[in-house]
Amino acid sequence: MSRALFLAPLFLLFSCSHDDCADAPLCENGKATNCERTCSVGPCSTGVNTLDCGDSATCSVVVGDVNSPRFFHSRALCIENGSASCDPGTYGAPVCDGQGLVMGCSGYNHVIRASCSQAGFYFTSSDCCRQSNLGDGGIPDGSTPDGGAPDAGP
Repeated sequence: MSRALFLAPLFLLFSCSHDDCADAPLCENGKATNCERTCSVGPCSTGVNTLDCGDSATCSVVVGDVNSPRFFHSRALCIENGSASCDPGTYGAPVCDGQGLVMGCSGYNHVIRASCSQAGFYFTSSDCCRQSNLGDGGIPDGSTPDGGAPDAGP
């Protein structure tokens, strides 16, 4: 009987699946990790998304604006080094690098770099991502390969 009581908690501990989204948003080793369960304003894709900030940006978790219907979630952002806060309404349109990344003043009022596959979560306008037709480079959406097609919007 005592052996069964000892094993029961271990079974419960190891039988629970880990929620991949539980740790996001997260900045770790120069990488920004965010997770989306749903996506309604494209381009965007669901599941865990990690972006290496590189040498010219620093990862920082930024608290969302509770008054914004779109940018209310906290996010791990790759904020461009040396950039000040910005106003997306006066800053100008984000610019795509042709390699699947977009940079500009985000709805979080910081100049950031983001994946075109996630641009809808960060920018009020991401036309350059839509025009480049890069999709999301085949980044898996929730661990399911998607062939490069975004989940919401082209």
